Amino acid sequence: MAKEITGRTVLIGMVAFFGLIIAVNMVFVYFALDSWPGLSTEKAYEQGLAYNEKLAAAEAQAAKGWTSRVTITGDGDVSVRLTDAGGTGLAGLSVDLHLKRPTREGIDRQLNLTQAEPGLYKGRAENLPARRWTAEVTAKGAGVGDYFLVHDVLVEK
Repeated sequence: MAKEITGRTVLIGMVAFFGLIIAVNMVFVYFALDSWPGLSTEKAYEQGLAYNEKLAAAEAQAAKGWTSRVTITGDGDVSVRLTDAGGTGLAGLSVDLHLKRPTREGIDRQLNLTQAEPGLYKGRAENLPARRWTAEVTAKGAGVGDYFLVHDVLVEK
């Protein structure tokens, strides 16, 4: 003898089914919010609007032929070498270095580097943890325009 399906049985089945779906989705939402801190870019909308200007500036910078190399030692000595297309060191620039962790916020470092010799700019980053960093080099000078390049740097102790 087959059990009769009533309206109450159907209601309980539907509530159980959708309750399970909602519970699983809530678990997914919890883990998604717990593992990602959220938007980490300030003024993302304004940066998106200025994207074409950034592309034009990058093309103009590439035409100059300048290169940069960032070195960070385990004890925190930071050096940036800037050269022109012919390999000559670029002197007399104001050079800043922004060190950021690609996966963590709040431990960024901003350094103003001083010229040690033509094309070589040095600074110091105290208590820099050994790991991978993103180094953003910004150089400015009278009559030469701005220079900006991002490097991945591994700091080993």
